[in-house]
Amino acid sequence: MNMSLEALIDRIFDQLRQLGSTIAGKRRAGLRPEEVHIAFDGLGLEVPDELLNVYCCCDGTSTYEGDVLGEIQFFPGFYWMSLEDSIQVYRSISTGNEWDRAWFPIFANGGGDFYAAVCDKSSLYFGEIVGFVLGEPDQLIEFKNILSMLRTIERSLEGGVFFASEGRLKADYPKMREIARQLQPGFMEHEA
Repeated sequence: MNMSLEALIDRIFDQLRQLGSTIAGKRRAGLRPEEVHIAFDGLGLEVPDELLNVYCCCDGTSTYEGDVLGEIQFFPGFYWMSLEDSIQVYRSISTGNEWDRAWFPIFANGGGDFYAAVCDKSSLYFGEIVGFVLGEPDQLIEFKNILSMLRTIERSLEGGVFFASEGRLKADYPKMREIARQLQPGFMEHEA
């Protein structure tokens, strides 16, 4: 399926709406490319083109302190932070021992776990997506880029692999990983 990035994001929000999620109504408009570049330049990070384009199509979702995770999930267990929120989180965690300064958080679970893009062109993993789990000694790169991750989310919603139950999104993770492998031929999860 060759779908434009904006159409892909639209489809995900439509699928969430069909599941009864309120997050579909909290989608933020995309930013201008120069706004995204300036934000990343101020952090000393090199933004992968895919991530730049994602923020130009959609600046995450509007969330507020006190929101219940079940009401703001973009995919099971995680919400999509706005670029501004991601920058604030990055600044607060980037000096921690577990966090690599080249990782830029995009999705959060509210408890210290994130999905983050590798934003260092000199890295072999530039543009890949780290699944950061707080307190774990090893962090895994789970997706070859943000587009692969979004395609996996879309296909998981479409196929019922991500589903609503008791007011929350849930997942059949083995099936989700199978979809991710289909969409990323030859890509293997690896340590960051």
